[in-house]
Amino acid sequence: MVDEPTSGGQRSVPSGEAQFEAQARAAGLVLPTRSKGDPWSAVVIVIALVVLAAGIGEVTGWVNLRAPTTASGSYQTQTCEGYPVRADGTLATAIGPAFSAWLEGAGTNLSAAVGGCFSVAITPNAGDGYLSLSTSTGSEFAATYAPPTAQESGSLSSPVAVIPVTLCAVTVVYNLPGIASGLNLTGAVLAGMYNGTITSWDSAPIASANPGVDLAGLPAVAPLHLTGGAIATDVLTGYLAATDAAWSASVGAGLTVDWPMGTGESSEAALLNAVAATPGAVGYTEVFTTASAGLGVADLENAAGAFSAPSTVDVWLAAESLANSTAVVSGNWTGFSLAGATQPASYPLSTLAYAGVYRDLGVAYSDSLSLGNATWLLTYLYWLTGQSAVAPLPGAYAAEVVNVLNNETYNGVPIVTLDNEYGENGESGGETGEF
Repeated sequence: MVDEPTSGGQRSVPSGEAQFEAQARAAGLVLPTRSKGDPWSAVVIVIALVVLAAGIGEVTGWVNLRAPTTASGSYQTQTCEGYPVRADGTLATAIGPAFSAWLEGAGTNLSAAVGGCFSVAITPNAGDGYLSLSTSTGSEFAATYAPPTAQESGSLSSPVAVIPVTLCAVTVVYNLPGIASGLNLTGAVLAGMYNGTITSWDSAPIASANPGVDLAGLPAVAPLHLTGGAIATDVLTGYLAATDAAWSASVGAGLTVDWPMGTGESSEAALLNAVAATPGAVGYTEVFTTASAGLGVADLENAAGAFSAPSTVDVWLAAESLANSTAVVSGNWTGFSLAGATQPASYPLSTLAYAGVYRDLGVAYSDSLSLGNATWLLTYLYWLTGQSAVAPLPGAYAAEVVNVLNNETYNGVPIVTLDNEYGENGESGGETGEF
């Protein structure tokens, strides 16, 4: 049994969540009450502390987890009483660095609530695909954008639990002198820009979607895209393939595609700089907070035929509209996407980000790990359910996260018991989230 921290600090509401609540009220939405304060108030510690180690593939970030050696010296029983606690995560490089910054920032918020003893360090994985079990790169959790495939799960040494940790979005940005954010764009229009059939901002398909907007005299369309595997590319091209039959047949969707037109940039930062430096440019980026300042941000046509923005409310509505889906209720996130949300205000490029840990931490590491950091690790993952990137997780998603964490074990014995303050949704999961 590990002593609980003595700090009684209360968790402040994250600014993103406060913004979301204000926007939701303005939109007439009624939200459930959320009362989480001290992160330990909802935790009954049954067994404490475990550190995970993970080998993460460069593109998918998935987990060929393997037991660490005691020679590393980095796995010690630690508490807040004199010893700082650090959780190490490995980030799929297909996700931009903004996710890493968000995860580390959430760790800073948790640390402030428990006396300054906790930190999170995220390392982008530089491996090529999935690492072998003998690879020495390790982490306590994997931060990624999707559960492992069935083939990948078969290569793991033990079952993995997967949880969504936040809602984010991919935004379409543009540099149009005199045109503010909110220009309406359809999937067919974007496909035309990237395949070379739409070269002018005042073309008929764009003008018809933006009545009253003066598009005359603007610079020519200059599309920019990412090179290398990127979840932002996967989300955008998935949207184009779903809305434009010609794009689906000729280009398709994926982390990388053969772009018919446009200039490639190696990173999201470089792409945004290029858009800012190129009048007429259009590009895209993944966001975990707000869209880039100084660039126009497009409203996109969703599955309901309405235009919506990558705002806190519109992203949240995309997820909330699928709260009763099989994936959310069962915790099986394989193939799950928010792209098909039909709620009229839902943003079509909304996405979930995930974290993965071993299901039984004692079995996975054959008792070679101390029990020290598991409670902190699970507390941190629980803490993420109350932090907000673009938007907070809807209650049904957060409830499923609590179910998964409550099923984390050490040699078959539960590690923590978390009060499910999000309601009854998702409680039927039981062994949910396992792959």
